[in-house]
Amino acid sequence: MTRTNGKIAFLAAGVVAAGVLAFPLRAQDDDKPLMIGGFENSGSVTFGYRFSDVSGYKPEYQELFDLESGPRLLDFSLFGHLADGKHSFVDDYSVVANGIGGDPWSTVQVNIRKKKKYDFRVNLQQSHYYWNQNDGALPNGALGLTSNHDWATVRRIGSANLLIHATSNLRFTLEYSHNARHGINDTTRTMAYFGAPPEFDSYVRDNPYYLVGLIDETSNRAALGVEYTLQSFTFRYKAGIERLVDSFSGVNPYTNETSINADDPLTAQEPLTSANWADYRRLTTPVSEFSYNGKILSRLKTRGSYIYRSYTGPATLEMSAAGEAGLSPSSISPYSFSETSASNLREKSEIVTQGFTYDVSNLVSMQADYRYSRFDVNSNASFASTESGVTNTVLNPYSVTGTDVNLWRIGTSTFDYDLVVTPSSDLLVQAGVRYLKSDIEATDNGIIDAIETKRIKTVWPTLNVSYKPNQVISFRADVDEVNNGTSYTQLTPHTDVRSRAIARIRPVEKFWIEDTFTTQDSKLDTIDFHTRVRANSTTATYEVSDKFSTFAGFSYDSFWAQSYVNFLPGMSLIEQISLTDQNVDRLWQAGFNAGPVKNVSMSFAGNYMRVNGQGIVLGSTPLYGPMTFPYASGSLSYDAKKAGKLTVQLQRTYYIEQIVPGNNFGAKILLISWTRSF
Repeated sequence: MTRTNGKIAFLAAGVVAAGVLAFPLRAQDDDKPLMIGGFENSGSVTFGYRFSDVSGYKPEYQELFDLESGPRLLDFSLFGHLADGKHSFVDDYSVVANGIGGDPWSTVQVNIRKKKKYDFRVNLQQSHYYWNQNDGALPNGALGLTSNHDWATVRRIGSANLLIHATSNLRFTLEYSHNARHGINDTTRTMAYFGAPPEFDSYVRDNPYYLVGLIDETSNRAALGVEYTLQSFTFRYKAGIERLVDSFSGVNPYTNETSINADDPLTAQEPLTSANWADYRRLTTPVSEFSYNGKILSRLKTRGSYIYRSYTGPATLEMSAAGEAGLSPSSISPYSFSETSASNLREKSEIVTQGFTYDVSNLVSMQADYRYSRFDVNSNASFASTESGVTNTVLNPYSVTGTDVNLWRIGTSTFDYDLVVTPSSDLLVQAGVRYLKSDIEATDNGIIDAIETKRIKTVWPTLNVSYKPNQVISFRADVDEVNNGTSYTQLTPHTDVRSRAIARIRPVEKFWIEDTFTTQDSKLDTIDFHTRVRANSTTATYEVSDKFSTFAGFSYDSFWAQSYVNFLPGMSLIEQISLTDQNVDRLWQAGFNAGPVKNVSMSFAGNYMRVNGQGIVLGSTPLYGPMTFPYASGSLSYDAKKAGKLTVQLQRTYYIEQIVPGNNFGAKILLISWTRSF
């Protein structure tokens, strides 16, 4: 839904809400539900108008807040229940909507049901996503891109589900879901193409170029299901169809564009005159899902499932480019090429699960689960390309055609075992282990790729403890360790140890403190890759009275990572480059809620975040570093009872980066809203 459609939806919802409020509200005089058509109705509606004043770099504000000026239906809820003695094909209904009219997150839920007959639900959701870092004033003096791409997209998710109770043991389901993402995506591409001569490789590696394009992704699924209960077992089966369609169409934003690799002086002499990229994919699959659960014995439970997918369909690519490339500053020459490809894709997946739970006694329980998944990807593509002017080692122009058959087979077995012991009502201990084995096989034109084909075995022990001896103290902790026998990529750690502890102390009824501490240590010795995370968060809450409560907190998050990496830009290999990323996040927060006089309430919440540290690649100037981000929100409300509740909310924030100040912004947001209950 676009912003225009959002405003239309706002007006429509406003008409509905106004119509509801137009009914006589005499029922409020004696606190009885509003009676309409034999239903007892209740709900509320909140209208508001927001004023936003943003100074500085607005795209960064859109990324973090995106609260624009204008009217909003902030909240609408309507609940109905059939009154006693009345008869209808509906027993209960509800309509709930939030953020309608242009806010970045909008939702609508509708539910209609008849007890033991049917249950119908509709869910709609719309989300706006922005990312646009300032690329115009980087600390290394280059007018290039940061490592992050930019986008401005809208995701829409909708579903409709109908559950029909045919008998007390037999139920049918009908479901439909839609998931879509549309918008602008700024990305980077290299000018690689099928059949390019080896002399072109160094230019391709050294020169990713900036493209701007439209992205369009949709997914639609429809399925019928049946559910049957036989004694202590319940069986479920769904069958249907699902289709995925995605495409991207992009061009270079301006002529004579240079590579984002601004540190290499050669790239400044290799401008890109023009580039076009358009890819498309459409995949369709049958949907088949079976599951069951039940009791074999009074203490033995079982569960299992089987899911089958087989996506098939075409994929196409059309690409063309023109520019200048060379092996050295003295051998730069113009080039141009075009490429087309057509593929037949098949992505087949099967997942089987089986599990058991055995209650040894009231104090001891065991659980075992096995899962096997098989994922096969088969791509059979034909290519055709025409090129002119890259090198003098081949005919100019020349054309190349060919095929490429690419196959991936991934089979994964997972076994989980957990032992749960509750020696007393205040203590729970859960210990377990997960064993995972993955077989990955990759072939290209029938030849096995030895680098990408691997067997990976992983052992993952876990321990969880929960202890609450009284109403004053409660404690929960868990620790797990992932051990990979083989690392599939250089950034896949050999060991990954994680722990978390949560303690809560409530010495008196109205005062409590909660603290959460987490750690994570990962390493891969073969490339000296290490990461270390330490985080702690403490919050104290004090309910002084019914009219005043306050809270305060402090969070600390430390991240450190180090490794040595190899780069293959241009013509030569750059080996063993030191890469370090470190930062410390500190967050202070405080607030209160108060009702100083009758019918008046006020609240305040403030955060102050400070991030220190920077990412460092040896020999390069860091692009990221310290950041300050204060935010405060205060509101004042007056409840006029029958007339409604008036609320005024003011938000103030600043975002300040030390290394790239071009991203900095400040914002003042004023919201005036009115809530009416009925």
